[in-house]
Amino acid sequence: MNFVSVMFASPVYDELVQIRLQSLYIPLEADINIEAFAQEYKDVHLAVYDVKSQLIGAVVAKVCEEEDEFMNKRKICLLKQVVVKPKLQRLGLGKELMANLEQLLISKGYKEIRLFAHIGAMDYYGKMGFVKHGKPFSGAGIKQHTLKKKIQKKSDKLHRLEAVGYES
Repeated sequence: MNFVSVMFASPVYDELVQIRLQSLYIPLEADINIEAFAQEYKDVHLAVYDVKSQLIGAVVAKVCEEEDEFMNKRKICLLKQVVVKPKLQRLGLGKELMANLEQLLISKGYKEIRLFAHIGAMDYYGKMGFVKHGKPFSGAGIKQHTLKKKIQKKSDKLHRLEAVGYES
């Protein structure tokens, strides 16, 4: 498989929109809002192709910074969509897409991934370490819930804790 970053409003982006419509919006009977697609020029778009160079999945994510309660800025990612062609679902491709995205985000210093999951996808994301945050809501005509997962680069020094002190 080949993971590729996609530029907004390119022919490949148009392909991503089509796979998202066919694999997500139409089956879920979600509201399709053209203006929402127009706002994606700021987002990260990743595509995954099979060995025959056929588009088989995509990720759309928004990356931003927020301040915590101590006014520290932290980099977070709002995962907007993970889409896999229906005939290839349940084969682990979505998890592989998420793992690749997570590693990319960790390497760029991001600390958390958040997403809005429709009720039918909550167990799927729960198995990947996402937990509920807040109360359910409706968006795009679908009942959803906010989920989040903390990610961070692990320190090489954590595996060996040593006491440091003074000899008497």
